[in-house]
Amino acid sequence: MERNLQLIPRGEKEPYFDGKQSALRYNKFWKEVKKSRYNPECVKFQASASSRCGASAMAFSEGLYNGDGPLDTCRNQPVYIWNIPVNQDNILAMYYNCKLLNDTVLNNNPVYNEQNTTYANTTLSPIAERMSKDYGIYPPLNPYLVPHIYDACQFWVLHFNRTDTWCSLLSELDIKKLRYYWDMTNYYLREYGNPLNEQIGCVYFTQLVNSVENYLNGSSVMVADLKNGQSYGIFPVLTTLGVHKNPFPLTADLPLSKIDEIKYSEAKTLFWSSTIYFEIYTCSDEKKSKKIRLVLNFVPLLIPGCESEYCEWSTFKKVLGNKIGCDFNKLCGNL
Repeated sequence: MERNLQLIPRGEKEPYFDGKQSALRYNKFWKEVKKSRYNPECVKFQASASSRCGASAMAFSEGLYNGDGPLDTCRNQPVYIWNIPVNQDNILAMYYNCKLLNDTVLNNNPVYNEQNTTYANTTLSPIAERMSKDYGIYPPLNPYLVPHIYDACQFWVLHFNRTDTWCSLLSELDIKKLRYYWDMTNYYLREYGNPLNEQIGCVYFTQLVNSVENYLNGSSVMVADLKNGQSYGIFPVLTTLGVHKNPFPLTADLPLSKIDEIKYSEAKTLFWSSTIYFEIYTCSDEKKSKKIRLVLNFVPLLIPGCESEYCEWSTFKKVLGNKIGCDFNKLCGNL
């Protein structure tokens, strides 16, 4: 427990390789940037104010700059990683600071509570009853503990590469149903199951748009803004933009055939150490147009309202509309 909420060795390696992957995939860009000595005004590292996010940012920078710095035989590059106190961070930890979200979405959410109860009665209870019978559990296993058995199963696979402990209690069908339980939970608490989640990433996008505009008009030299945060911050960013959206709501009565059709989920696309890039392009056409592309783990996502994955910068801003320059405190009822 003394290492609770800290990175394990794999967690230290994955962002390091993410940094190396960035250097490889954007080789032309980084080659040009690295012609000059590292400058924190040009390449900005930001992390949520938690040890694992700061360590992830450091590991990413090692992968990105290894061999290009001045330190020791490995030529490491020291970088500046900045953060905002959690209770003030509306960019990467916005869900902590929105009173309305905490009061009506994360807590006291009747829509989610109804779906959760229905799923517990129809899906979790039969699994709990079977396990209670098979293993002589008395009093019978609480159905709401079953999703946490799935979590324990993941834990043993992740840390010890073993499936013979908690995972052995679950069938493949159980695992599918329990994975969906967490997808459904995220849908109602973090994604499209509540309209507030489609607004709360507005500060993130306000900063993004302003940073790009400042570079394009010559008032800033920052060419890369690299952020490390938790998955809870990624969900509202994607949801605010209207991407990473399945074509049907994730309800308690969704049949297994539909669950198999789910394209966007935490297990499939927002697993730990995921990467999201907003790529900015200055085109060499007559109009010198500017374009933006969004990639999640290097898979392009079409931004709604855009004609292709390479979206006109002006169109992108229209898609965001009044989410640019939003009043976060007013939106969240913090005043």
